[in-house]
Amino acid sequence: MQAADLSYDGVKKLIEPYANKGRSESASFLNWFLENVYRLGDVEADDAICDEHNDKGIDGIFVDNTAQEVHFFQSKITQKDGRTIGDADLKAFIGALDQFRSSDSINKLLEGNANEDLKKIVRRERLAQLIDDGYKIRPVYVGNLTKDKNTEEYLEHQPEFEIYDIPRIILEHIDFDSDEGVKGTFEFDISYAGCLEVQGEGEVKTFVFPAKSLELVKLDGIVDDSLFKQNVRLTLGNTAVNKGIAESIKEPAEHKNFPLYHNGITILCDEAGIEGDRLKVKDYVVVNGAQSISTFYKNASSLSEDLRVFVKVIALRNEQLARKITVNSNNQNSIKARDLRSNHALMLRLKAEFEKDFPEYHFEIKRGESAENGKQVLTNELAARLLLAFDLDEPYSAHQIYKLFDDKYADIFGRPEVSAARIVFLLKLYEQIKERVHEIGHPQMAGYALTNFFVLNVLRHVMEKSDRAFALVRDRARMADASERQAILDRVPDVLGELLVDLKYEIGEKGDNLDYKSDLKSPEEVRKLRNSLVSSYEKEMKKGKATVFD
Repeated sequence: MQAADLSYDGVKKLIEPYANKGRSESASFLNWFLENVYRLGDVEADDAICDEHNDKGIDGIFVDNTAQEVHFFQSKITQKDGRTIGDADLKAFIGALDQFRSSDSINKLLEGNANEDLKKIVRRERLAQLIDDGYKIRPVYVGNLTKDKNTEEYLEHQPEFEIYDIPRIILEHIDFDSDEGVKGTFEFDISYAGCLEVQGEGEVKTFVFPAKSLELVKLDGIVDDSLFKQNVRLTLGNTAVNKGIAESIKEPAEHKNFPLYHNGITILCDEAGIEGDRLKVKDYVVVNGAQSISTFYKNASSLSEDLRVFVKVIALRNEQLARKITVNSNNQNSIKARDLRSNHALMLRLKAEFEKDFPEYHFEIKRGESAENGKQVLTNELAARLLLAFDLDEPYSAHQIYKLFDDKYADIFGRPEVSAARIVFLLKLYEQIKERVHEIGHPQMAGYALTNFFVLNVLRHVMEKSDRAFALVRDRARMADASERQAILDRVPDVLGELLVDLKYEIGEKGDNLDYKSDLKSPEEVRKLRNSLVSSYEKEMKKGKATVFD
């Protein structure tokens, strides 16, 4: 990402995918930020946003239960390049947060004229109870501006304030187009305590030493993430781990103890060797420790000569061994289950099947993979959500990404009927739904990710009313037949159109009582609404007025 991407014209391009949600530009920008920089899932990001008329100065709210914090967001877009933040907006933002500093003030807000979206978030997240329980308030200001002297001076008195200006957004946004690793050389100073050299099998050599944090931040490829391309999780933004590292960095007295708390950093390289008091490495990549190095970089002004971390440099040219080292070195840390499943047999089989039968798709099984030009990227994460909603009848769980590759993994992928053909078929259904879901006449609900998975689930139940469609769903051999898949897909537009008309009616019937963000996560409410839609379809089908798949 470059500064030009955060100019007004650049921001408009970034938020294009969010424009159909009927929100302001600043809310769409916040939506983009929460997903792409703050690392929230699409549903969690949507749930956090409350940027509407009379939002009491709050554009979004997210509860971080790990850190026991409530994050309040304010988002701003400027159309003029070079604008700075100053301190006026920040002071007003802090003033607005006074409404949330006690359960009494929160209850008064709920009794007042604040917009319903804000009230629903406050109730849904039980903010009054959380504040009483001691959760801290964390203000987060997001904008395509830069900090100035007034901003810096104000932040000296507001240490809890998080500012995401242009430089920080660029730093924390992961650019997946970088080349693998860093091509070039780097020299470490090992005079402090020497270096342990271990000869491995064949030409593999390992060097272990305490590296200065001041040196680590000089490694190439930190800003564009090319340094971390083989790390199974890359830098991942604003995590609890990063916050813990940052807190240790800001305590000078803790610098000498830092190696006691830290698991170390692993660097793979093509060549490495000791020359005097220097360890020279060539063509290198960090496979474990991306979060630590990126946090050092962002807190460079707080580093000292005393802050060191153990580094393991492994020189090898064995791709299979390098992959094994990458996975094993990350097992000890809190990484996403999806990352460790990337080398699982089920994923490798599906990937090979895509390459053989659907070469127009790139089946992404690891975050950050590069796709060949012209190929459509289909992540195994989206595939899991589609299978969960369609096959396992759980559209209400499709936002719980952490489950997909953990306790739900075998149920989702470990079934004979799961194939590349099935996933492509579900993707085509999903794409039709995304293209037409706006027909329900409710932009916010239409832009809500769970709505698409709900409609996909309704389609599955409607298909059960058709012998031919249900046979396709049940029979792996039929699903492998392109003509059978296409015959059903050709009927989807008409069936889908009728279902969306009925859903629009159901939404209208609920009126102000509609709380789709809660309803679409409730198994009972999802079942009730789905059954109503399927029942209406079945009645029309018996009258000969509904489009059928047969």
